[in-house]
Amino acid sequence: MSPFAFRPRPEHRPRATGNPQGLRLRWLGTAGHVLEGAGVTLLFDPFLTRSGLLTTALRRLRPTPERWRQHLPPRVDAILVGHSHYDHLLDAPTIARETGALLVGSRSALQFARAEGVPEAQLREVPPQGATFSVGAATVRFVPSLHGLIVAGRVPFPGTVDAPPSVPARVWHYRMGGAFGIHVTLEGRSVYHNGSANLVDAELQGLSADVVLLGLAGRRGTREYVRRVLGALRPSLVVPSHHDSFFSPLEDGVRLLPGIDLRGFERDLGALDAPPALRTPTYEDVLVVPSQGSPAEAVVLYR
Repeated sequence: MSPFAFRPRPEHRPRATGNPQGLRLRWLGTAGHVLEGAGVTLLFDPFLTRSGLLTTALRRLRPTPERWRQHLPPRVDAILVGHSHYDHLLDAPTIARETGALLVGSRSALQFARAEGVPEAQLREVPPQGATFSVGAATVRFVPSLHGLIVAGRVPFPGTVDAPPSVPARVWHYRMGGAFGIHVTLEGRSVYHNGSANLVDAELQGLSADVVLLGLAGRRGTREYVRRVLGALRPSLVVPSHHDSFFSPLEDGVRLLPGIDLRGFERDLGALDAPPALRTPTYEDVLVVPSQGSPAEAVVLYR
């Protein structure tokens, strides 16, 4: 098997029986996830266009909704964008226009949304200090964070976007714009989306989460990343994220980014005083976090 192929262990994918009730999570690839519960549908960092590496490097980036609409739920209430790099933001304005969803993110993220023609009434800017608000039955909190150190110990494409850019844009025009973790409380459960492998420890003080969607790309550039995030949030369940190679369509299946080392990540989890359960879904799975009992009992439905 290729070192970049991905085959989740059976113990990480306990199969559901019957019709389990609870929050439903689905991985869209990269740092993208769908969260559904109590009549609310939220998207975290949806990125589905996934152009090839040469196209990404050499051409202007254009969303391709005709290729990926089928991967999205029929209704979306809000799109939550943790930072404004292209692999988190590119498709969010198109999804907002087509669904009427609220698009929430930094000033830089919203400048791209304005350039793409998203109505101002659908935009909610998050200031650098973060924000807390409601979307239906969900309470959403944007938590100030940091971006992982990816290239030569640095953040790629730092800086902000202070006016609507010319679109379609090139990959380097998608400046990072400030990073946030995203905490959602829904149906009595809490989910924390850490879309980039870094954190501000002080911002996590007093915060907890039942489930952590943990970005892995660049994790080894952040000192004791796994211990610090999970030690602060104390989750019962961890779902890895942003560990797949996102230069091919979802239909091609999951391939790992070079250097991810999922087995090393498992060892980091095992070294914790109270290791959380681990689920490693594929693009075809729906993860159900039960309404009753422990979130560690989450099960996988196969679509």
